Amino acid sequence: MRNRLLVSTCLLGACLATGCESPPASTDSDLPPVALPEALAASNCNQLVTKAVTASGDDGNVPANTQDDDLATRWSAQGTGVWLQMDLGSSQTLTGTTLAWHRGNERQNHFVVSTSTDGSSFTQAYAGDSALTTAAQTVAFSSRSARYVRVTVNGNTVNDWNSIAEARACSASAPPSTSDSGPALPRLPYLQSVKQTSAIVAFRTPSSCTPTVRYGEGTSLTSSVSAGVSGTRHAVKLSGLSAGRTYGYVVEACGSKTGLRSFKTSTTSAATKAHFTAMGDFGTGGSMQAKVMAVMSTPAWRSELLLALGDNAYPNGTDAEFQAHLFTPMAGLLREVPMFATPGNHEYVTNQAQPYLDSMYLPANNPQGSERYYSFDWGPVHFLSLDSNCAVGLASADRCTLSAQKTWAEADLAANTRPWTVVFFHHPSWSSGEHGSQLTMRRQFGPLFEKYGVDLVLTGHDHDYERSKPMYGDNVASSTQRGIPYLVVGSGGATLRAFATSQPSWTAVRDAAAYGFLDVVVDGGTLTARLITSSNTVRDTLVLKKTLLKSATRVQASALEADEAQAEEAQDTPPAPRTTAPSPAARPRAARGHAGVRGRPGGAASAVAARPAGG
Repeated sequence: MRNRLLVSTCLLGACLATGCESPPASTDSDLPPVALPEALAASNCNQLVTKAVTASGDDGNVPANTQDDDLATRWSAQGTGVWLQMDLGSSQTLTGTTLAWHRGNERQNHFVVSTSTDGSSFTQAYAGDSALTTAAQTVAFSSRSARYVRVTVNGNTVNDWNSIAEARACSASAPPSTSDSGPALPRLPYLQSVKQTSAIVAFRTPSSCTPTVRYGEGTSLTSSVSAGVSGTRHAVKLSGLSAGRTYGYVVEACGSKTGLRSFKTSTTSAATKAHFTAMGDFGTGGSMQAKVMAVMSTPAWRSELLLALGDNAYPNGTDAEFQAHLFTPMAGLLREVPMFATPGNHEYVTNQAQPYLDSMYLPANNPQGSERYYSFDWGPVHFLSLDSNCAVGLASADRCTLSAQKTWAEADLAANTRPWTVVFFHHPSWSSGEHGSQLTMRRQFGPLFEKYGVDLVLTGHDHDYERSKPMYGDNVASSTQRGIPYLVVGSGGATLRAFATSQPSWTAVRDAAAYGFLDVVVDGGTLTARLITSSNTVRDTLVLKKTLLKSATRVQASALEADEAQAEEAQDTPPAPRTTAPSPAARPRAARGHAGVRGRPGGAASAVAARPAGG
């Protein structure tokens, strides 16, 4: 189907051969005779059938040549902005386009891919340059429904000819298996520090190797990133993600391949809804923890993120206990729901919570670059995690101090622009349980919470559930004061303890008979918190209402969000590899680096080096 040039010889207008024809129109010359594959082979593309193909024009090399599975034929047209259009016959779910360029090894083509449902209104899906190869190249874009795919070519690095040998629209390939294969990983993947544009997938391998995580929107795993460094403890950072989208991922490591799992990135400040769960004092590995987890994992209560309120691994917070009492019994949930934790007093039993820090990859946005206390945003909610152990004397000064944490907390709350604020830590400011109220936390931080409009405070420590009335200072808030409800949710799995005294006047609800967790839904100006028991019943409900800021103010805050997110991402990288367990003072922020790896178009992917065994 090649368009061969006619050859004639004419001198001074006189033909030396009969039937001499006029010189042919200009055309893009044929490829030199080189070996080409006989058929189109495209990776990361489930090729869709094109029902019809058209173009803005051609030089005799017609559009149909791009669908004949023959890389020796082509469509060609001259000029900037010419296009080739594929009609799929009906709307399909598209995830990319595969193109094989004529003379692709000699020149880079400048092109744009657009999609349309009606053939008249097109939306840009991808823009870039081709690679220097004659092989087919797949460009991925966000999943969408469309019937038409148009490739607009704006010349190349040599001339203004536009020549495509083969073109296909791509749908998502058959989804990867959800079953794990190969040797079982000693610690299955768990999600950490999920943000608008990034997420950390952490796991451990039985031997030293360099794993790879493949990921992408939905089930189309078009990107991959390597851990970069061989080891057994790994935390791989996925970057270039989009806010509020669902991503799938699999881990390939040491001959193992985990089944497909998915997670959702955090939403922007423009979002009006958020759904999270919270519980404390659960890390026993026992039967009641399992029952609570079974209910939390059901579709009705599966949330976007989990707040772990301390005492996450009994009894001493060792690495082995974290494995046996947290990561093993909660593996199914933690593969899809990111956990944001705060340390309890049981974590501090072993080297002031160092095994906890070695297992977690939390935001490190305080001046010390420590993961002991931090903040993050999720849609309309600003979360503040404090380390109450620093306030009650369990932490040495080189680990953290009350004064440093308090100074940071006030600055953080003052800078917050989200309409809802939730604070969580371990030792309760208000409790009538066995341990009682922690007055240092109440007196030191309560005034800050009141000053900056904190909406809800969540704690653990006492093995029960208790919700205070709205509190202000040391008393129930008056009608003219904006009080704050304080909740103890220490009923996640550890043995419950009966209340030794009668219910105080400041308590709204308390329960020492039901194991469970807190489910919280924010929807516009309403926050609804429910205690869900291990028998899947609602034991208590708290509803908070507020008038949200005017839209103009929210737009202004949203305009600052991109810069804030960029600065936060620059800070928030997990610890570099280490063979010992130094205190935070011994591992400064500058040491927490990551290795960059090229990812999919439109976003880089990066990998954090694996932690060696013994860290």
